[in-house]
Amino acid sequence: MQNGFEAIVKTPCQIAGPRYLAPLVKRYSSSDEIPVGTEYIIMERAAGRERHKLASESVEMETKFFSLPFQTAGDEASTDSKTFCIGPTADYMFGRGKRASLDISRGPWADPCSFLMSIAQKEIEWVRQYGKPSKLDFPHNGSTPGEASPDEYIHLLEKFPLLAPYLLPRDSDNPLNQLTLRHPVGPRLPVAGHPCAFENPDIEQSPDLKEPSLHSDYNTLPAQEKVEADELYRRRLLFYYYRIFNGHLNKPHLQALSRPYLFAPSTPRIKCPVEFTDAELEVFAKQEQMWFYLSKLVNYWRDEIGINEDGWISNDGYEDAVRKAGQLKDSLVEAAEGDEKDISLLNEGWMFRDREEID
Repeated sequence: MQNGFEAIVKTPCQIAGPRYLAPLVKRYSSSDEIPVGTEYIIMERAAGRERHKLASESVEMETKFFSLPFQTAGDEASTDSKTFCIGPTADYMFGRGKRASLDISRGPWADPCSFLMSIAQKEIEWVRQYGKPSKLDFPHNGSTPGEASPDEYIHLLEKFPLLAPYLLPRDSDNPLNQLTLRHPVGPRLPVAGHPCAFENPDIEQSPDLKEPSLHSDYNTLPAQEKVEADELYRRRLLFYYYRIFNGHLNKPHLQALSRPYLFAPSTPRIKCPVEFTDAELEVFAKQEQMWFYLSKLVNYWRDEIGINEDGWISNDGYEDAVRKAGQLKDSLVEAAEGDEKDISLLNEGWMFRDREEID
């Protein structure tokens, strides 16, 4: 300008951040020579909640729960006197489908060991009454052909009650045995864990507490991959905040999560209650390496398709997952090079097929 006046003009920049996250400015004044006598900005309030507050408030609530004393294990229930008591468990695995009709103990349990015993007994009774022979999925059905009998599963489950008395500290006053208000009320060691909203989205947990960040190539990703990266980043950040606040505010929970209980030193004269024959150990040694290799392969396929171990997929990603699963199956059939046996195993045990819900 000829008189020395300078002006600054700003226009949106594509690297300035997502525009939709900026709150809308309704009205403003940079002068105090107005009826209200001061400068002001009126803008809409940004939607959502701060993630760190979500984690800190959850941990603060859990810290209060961890301090409450309980004498029995089970689920909270309201009585006619409008007080709360510990009643039969409301855990859906004790009442889902046909399990609701089983004649089993549903609590409350007077001690931690009884709680563990009932979990095994529930599964044993369900398998005895409703278990059916089943075949393994591909590719495991190639290394272990034939049907697995329910009796084999029961045989393994019956070993659990033999081990249960040694899965928790022997001292009833040990903090890890303290009955803790979660869902359900149970011994602190087995009920400890991250709430679903704050679970680790990665297979392994990093030993350090480094705050997660988006990858350096984030801005070059296609739109759909950015959505996936955003969701992963959101879950990692929630997990990170929960670890920070839980470690600072809820030491008893941190102890249950981070300090493994070593039983060997406390049971030096006790013979292991579970034994396997030499023949069983030999068979296991032969199958173990192959089983881990095949399981690793299946996990890789799941990651490529974009589903978790339970088969869950978001509505938005369903069609794409179906397409990828079809492409994977076609490529495996092609790799079989006409081997009818391999193709038959693939078709019969295709792990991404529609299944009947088992309850």
